[in-house]
Parts: sequence; structure tokens; C-alpha cells
Amino acid sequence: MMNDESGPPVRINDKSGSPVRMNVIIQRLLFLGSIWALLWLAGCSSKITTRTGEYLLNNQIFRGNEQVKNDELQLLLPEKPNKKLFGIPGLTVTRWFYQGGLPRYYRQLPVWQANLDSSTVHYQRMSSVLPPDSRFAQKLRRKYNKTVQKYRNKLENGTWWMRTFGDAPVYISEAIARRNALKIRNYLVINQGYRAAKVGYELDTLQVRGQATVRYLISEGVPYKLRSVDILTHKDPALDTLLKNTLLQSKLQTGDNFQNGKVELETVRIEQLLRNNGYFGFSRQFLSPRTVENRPNLRNGGFLIDTSVVVPTTDSLFRSVDILGLQVNYPKGQNQHQTYRFSTVGFEVSSLNNPALVAQPLPDSSQYRGINYRFAERYYAPKVLDTKLLIRPGALFRQENLDETYRQLSLLDQFRFINVDTDTSGGVIKAVIRVVPQDKYQTTFETGANVIYNFPGPFANGTFRIRNVFRSLENFEIAGRVAYDLQTGFGGPQDFFRTLELGLNASLVFPRILFPGKWVNKLNTKVPRSIVSVGYNYINRLPFFTRAGFRANLSYSWRRSQFEFFNVTALDLNVVQTLDKSQEFQKLLDDLFDQTGSPLKFSFLDRTFVSSSSASYFFNNDIIGQNRLAHYVRFFAEAGGSTLNLLKTDKLPLLKDYEVYKFLKLNAEYRKYIPILAHSRLVFRANAGVVFSYDNKRAIPYEKFFTGGGSNSLRAWPPRRLGLGASFPDANADGNPMFRRAPFTLARDTTDYGSYNYRYEQLGNVLLEANLELRGRIGKLYGDLNYAIFIDIGNAWRLPTPLDNFSDTDKGSKLNLRNATFSPDRFLRELAVGTGVGLRWDFSYFIFRFDFGVKVYDPSRIFKVPMNDGSLVTVDERYLLPRFSLRRDSPNYPVLNIGIGYPF
Repeated sequence: MMNDESGPPVRINDKSGSPVRMNVIIQRLLFLGSIWALLWLAGCSSKITTRTGEYLLNNQIFRGNEQVKNDELQLLLPEKPNKKLFGIPGLTVTRWFYQGGLPRYYRQLPVWQANLDSSTVHYQRMSSVLPPDSRFAQKLRRKYNKTVQKYRNKLENGTWWMRTFGDAPVYISEAIARRNALKIRNYLVINQGYRAAKVGYELDTLQVRGQATVRYLISEGVPYKLRSVDILTHKDPALDTLLKNTLLQSKLQTGDNFQNGKVELETVRIEQLLRNNGYFGFSRQFLSPRTVENRPNLRNGGFLIDTSVVVPTTDSLFRSVDILGLQVNYPKGQNQHQTYRFSTVGFEVSSLNNPALVAQPLPDSSQYRGINYRFAERYYAPKVLDTKLLIRPGALFRQENLDETYRQLSLLDQFRFINVDTDTSGGVIKAVIRVVPQDKYQTTFETGANVIYNFPGPFANGTFRIRNVFRSLENFEIAGRVAYDLQTGFGGPQDFFRTLELGLNASLVFPRILFPGKWVNKLNTKVPRSIVSVGYNYINRLPFFTRAGFRANLSYSWRRSQFEFFNVTALDLNVVQTLDKSQEFQKLLDDLFDQTGSPLKFSFLDRTFVSSSSASYFFNNDIIGQNRLAHYVRFFAEAGGSTLNLLKTDKLPLLKDYEVYKFLKLNAEYRKYIPILAHSRLVFRANAGVVFSYDNKRAIPYEKFFTGGGSNSLRAWPPRRLGLGASFPDANADGNPMFRRAPFTLARDTTDYGSYNYRYEQLGNVLLEANLELRGRIGKLYGDLNYAIFIDIGNAWRLPTPLDNFSDTDKGSKLNLRNATFSPDRFLRELAVGTGVGLRWDFSYFIFRFDFGVKVYDPSRIFKVPMNDGSLVTVDERYLLPRFSLRRDSPNYPVLNIGIGYPF
């Protein structure tokens, strides 16, 4: 007989008569099944086939290195031991999977090769009778290339099972170990400055039959250090002047280890230095050694390096190296390098559809500030183009200015191709910038699914763009959106409702800052944008309410550097009307205000008006695909209703019937990305914010509140359900907590309670949260499979208002309200803690994310229960990790969060 979900857990009796929970039995069966599967795989893979003198690589160990880290040396070796499950020696599960698929691979190998040969013959026969540029020939070629790729992948990498779950066995031999030892020595000598280094190896084949462990025995020896550094030519005064002025930027500094890699970096730096100071024809080839004519044993070019320096007082600690100077080669027949200036600069816009159409000068604007403009079909205002061109007539050639000109023109989204032609005849540069425009009209359409509160819902977006609409490089866009999804919100996680969202937005994007004053010209090379937009949004959230809103916005953005970004919203106006609101929803809002103090009711008045200004700063040097030390910083400040302080709102008839909000909001976020291994990193995140009303009301727009919980916050709590503070997430009129299963609130002489009833969103004025996440790689399955182990800590609180009047004797609902407010003397012990694991499926263009979070510490999980004898017993379950269970109504069941992309 089975009980329903709200009843007690199902129990069975074992042979000894002791009760055992059903989920414990299931866990034991799964554990035993896993052990059996591993043993079966090990049995299937017990036979290892190797060639003579080869062994399976068990491990690689480095001994003797003191200064050079093992991780650096490990990257030099192409052979990596097969992964061991949980690091346990012998549990090379991925290799077992690979070898388990070999029998089928050998059976299918002739079939795959025959199919590939047949496809090739068919393609050659069909392509010989089709016109090469015809649509059928192109379709046939694409199909054949896809077929070839599929079968070659199978032939080279094995079956789907082997490619997805397996890793090919990695072998080692005497020859491979000897080659790797030489590679390590060369690295120490050339790249690290240990020119006397010695590296040997030991091949241990006695530990495990058929396997070997390699020990690389390293003697670094004394390092070679730079004693004196001279990077001047002593023959070319012009070059020496530039080199003297940048000595502090040199990659070669006294006291550093002498490394060939830094010598190469210094030649790259000198090349960039000279090309940014007029030396148009200079390249690093002039710094490379070459044979001098008629003297084959004498080589000219590069740094003069003396490694034979003897210093008896320090030679036992390190050997000294002197760099005596720099030799520079010159073009044939010349004894110096020439600097160049631009004599003329032209800008030509060719025809998109007719490349043969020659661009012609326009009589009224053929020249602007010394640059000649020609337009074949479309006209672009020279005054605006001029702000994007950093190469000028009469200016010294600088490679950085030429590169920046390319970048500025590319970011305009106006030109399909950009090329700069240069002519250096006559000792000057004649430059012509030739561009091909993009299509004037462009439409895009996309469909997909959003994941909101773990429920997917379809959406469709469409955009219509007109480029250069006013012939000054502006873009006009009309964007539409329709979305339909299933959400949990004002009811509990078990209560679902449908949401239909429609949106239409029109925007005009200017490639400059539209603001009076000459100071804005300093931002012309910072990718400036001015965006003016208006929009309409309609939301039908059945069965609760229907809202419609109009929005007008003026914002500016620019980049201070490659990693820094500013955004300023000068004015953001929102008019929102609640067109329909059910009685049930209104009663819910009133009850929330009366019982929990939630200000949500003020955000759903019939007519609201929100005006605000905001500014934000971003710094982010985390580059996708690179596992390196990186930082992310974001600051955000917003003032709502501040512009209305300059006006007398009672004399504005348009705002007479509208609720006007006045608030301030501050938010700061910091992230740090720390690489651990080649495919793993540790990520730390801290996020803090505060929002408050300054007009003696509790009214703040719904979208401006802070909330905790969910896939981007504390993942052990449902979305937007964390907190507030130490208050109960749902309480009755007496202030007692409400639970999901019976007893649904505190019952006499009962101390065993299930999960809280997370019915309502918790809207807070203060947010503090921090996250620590270890990310690593598992393997491949049509993409990269990655794991995550995380710890989340934080909470959200209300701010006390003039309406609050709490005391130490408060009971019931008032005590619950007090526990929801932020207090400096108790907020630390009200920080909630959660932990969990995650799985990320990375397809490079998007990432599916699954995170399972469990509670470690819940500050609200403490309450007093009345007993039959009239006493009160304190039930303290704040440390919830021991109460972990898979039952959904248990106090600590795992919360699944589904998302797209990384949480931070």
C-alpha cells in the first residue's frame, strides 16, 4: 500500500526487523549497480594490447625542480595519463569506455570505409555533369563535405560511444620519455634562463603490470641573470632616441633571468614602437641575424649577447649575462630607416551591387578637413566620418592610428568591407580608404525558448533595420517581441500561471554623443553611442492582471578602454497602467501587506509613472575561451523621480491621477576568475545593493526591488523566495510559519515539520550575497560537459520605515516583520548558506546549465512550539544539511535550477 505525498515516508522492514527508508534502499541499489558496472567495464578492458617497448602511461612525476612549477612542465608534454575517476589509481573509466567500444569499431571499419569510397565515387560522377556554380552543384558539394566529415570522424576517432565517453589509451616508451626529457631541458635553457640545466628520466614498469610511471629528474642549476642591458644601436641616433625614451617599457631588465622568449618579445616591442613613430616599412625582420655579403661567417642583426661573463663573487649563485647593444639591418642600398608622413588621405564608398561603378566626388562636399570624399551611390556625412578617421594629411604614420581607424569604421555597422591602399613613392604616404557599404535595409528573425523559473517558454523576435537613415551614419530599428511562458510568481512554486508578453520598440542609434559642448569630441574614438527609443509593452499574466506600459529613453554609452564600458541613461520615462486586476490578486496584495509588510501593492496601482536617471560602469577582462586570471567590476546608480523635484507635480495635469515614485538605488558587483588547471577555474562573486524611497512612502517600482534565490543567486532556494532576513517566508496572522505538508502550521506537541511554504516572492531593499564556484571539465558529449561545485551565501532584507515601531516584546506577525528588517547588529547571523553541484553542457554558442542546490544554514528555521503541558519548546533547525532528503516536502530537498549560460 502506498501513501500519498503528504503522508509519512514509506518504510519497509529488513530481515532484522529494523525500519529502513525507501530512499536509502534505492541509494544502496544504485551504489551496488555502479560498482557492478565499473567491475564489468574493468573486466572488458583487462586485456591491454601494446607494441613492443610500450606501456600504458600511469603517471608523470617531476623531481628536483625548485623554481619552475610542475604545471608549466606538464603543459610541455603531449602525453597525458588517462583520467582517473575521483583520482583513484586504476579507475581509468574513460579508457575502459574507449576499449569497450573497440570490438564494434573493428567490425564497422570496413563498412565506413566502403561508404566513404562510394560517396566519393557518386560525388565525382555527379559533379562532372553539373555546372560548377549551379545551385545543384553547391548543394551536392555541401552534402558530400558533410558526409566526408562524418565518416572521417568515425574512422579516425571511433564509434559514438568511444568519442563521447572514452579516451584513447596513452602509451609511453623509452624513446618518448627521452624526447620529453630533452624538451623539458630546452624549455629550462631557452625559456627560463637555466642554461646549465640537466634532465634525465626513469621509467618504472614494476608497479602495475603493463603500465609505467615516468619520473623526470631535473637539475635546474644556477640561473643566468642579466647583469647589464644596453638596447641602443649606437649607430642610428634617431632610433636610439626612441629607445632611450622607452627603456622602462623594455622586456629586458637588469636582474631578470635571461630568457630567449623575452628577447623575442623585445624585438616585437621595438617593431611596434618604430611603426608607431613613422617607420612605415620597418619590421622585426630587420632585427633578425643574417649573413653579411662576402663575409659568410659574420652575421649581422639582433642583440649582441655575452654569456661568457665571469664574476667570481656571484658565479656560485648565478651566472651573469650582458646585452651589449642592438644591431639593425637596413633596406638594400640604404644606411638608415626612413620615417613617413601622410601627404593625402582619401575616402571612397564603392557600390554594393555594382563594384565597377567608380566613386565620384560630390561638388558640394568633396573635401572636409583635408580629406577627399567620393561616393559611388550612397552619401555619408563627411563631418561624421571625419570623427572616425585617425590618419590625417601631414600627420606622421602611426600603426596604432591605422588600426584604430579600421576598428572605428568596423564598429559603425555601415560597411561590409574596409581596405586602406597606400602608395609610398616619393617618400610620403598617399592613402585611400575604400569601403563597400552594408545593405541599407535588413530584417532579422529568431525564435527560441526562454527558461524562466525553470520552465521553458517559446518566444519570437523580429527586427527591421534601416542604415544611414539621415545620411549621417544613424541606424533606425524597429524591434518586436512575443513570448509565452509558464511561471511561478505571486503564488507558490506549486502554483503555475501563463504569461503572454508583447512588445514593440523603435530606436534611433547615433554614432556620437548628442550633447552640447566641445568636451564630447574627446569621446569620438571611444565607440560612442546615443540611443533614443520609444516602446510599448503588454503583459497578460493570467489569472492575476493585465498591464500595459509606454516607455521613452535617452541613453549614452562609450568605451574607455578595451575592457571598460560606461553607460548613462539621461532620462528613462515609464507610464504603466493596470488594465485588469482580479479580486483574488488584489486580496493577495492586501494580505501580503497586512501580514508580511510587503510593499508589492504599491507597485500594482491602476496608474503609475516612473522617471529615472542612471549611470553604470563595467570592467571585464574575462575573455571567452581563455582560462586566465580575470576580474569583473560593475557599479550602478539610479535616481528615480529626481527630475520631478525640479517641477511642481501638483501643477502637471498629466500626472494628476498617477502614482509617482521617488527612490534611490545603488548596486555593486565584483567577480574574480582564478585558473586552477588547464580546464578548471575558481570563480568568486560578491554582490551588494540597496534601494529606498525618499518621499516618506514605501512605494518603489516592482522591478527595482532586490530578490534572492534562484539560478543566479542562492541556488538552494526557489527563485525570488529567499529571506527576508530571519523572517518566515509565509506566516499566518499569529506570525507562525506555514509549511507545505501537514501540520501546515505549528501544532501542539509536534516538533517534526516539513518544508516551508514558499508561496510569495520576497521583495527586499537590501541585498548581500557572495558565491564561490569551482568549475572543471568532465568530457565531451556533442559539446563540452563541465561540472561545478559551489557555495552560496547571502540574504535580502527590508529597510525600516517610519511606519515601523518594533520593540523587544513584539510577538506574532509583528515579530516576523521585525525579523525581516536589516539591522547592523544581527545581519551576519542572518546570512543564509547553500551548497550544491552543477552540470553545464557547453555547445560554444550557448550553454545549458543544471544546478542542484541544498541548504546548509537557514536563519529563519527556528521557532517555538507549544507543548501539551503549556511549555514552549524551541525547535532550532537552522543547520539543515543533516536533514537533506529527496522528498520534495522535506525541510531540505534539492532545488533544481535550469538556466542558459553561466550564473556569473
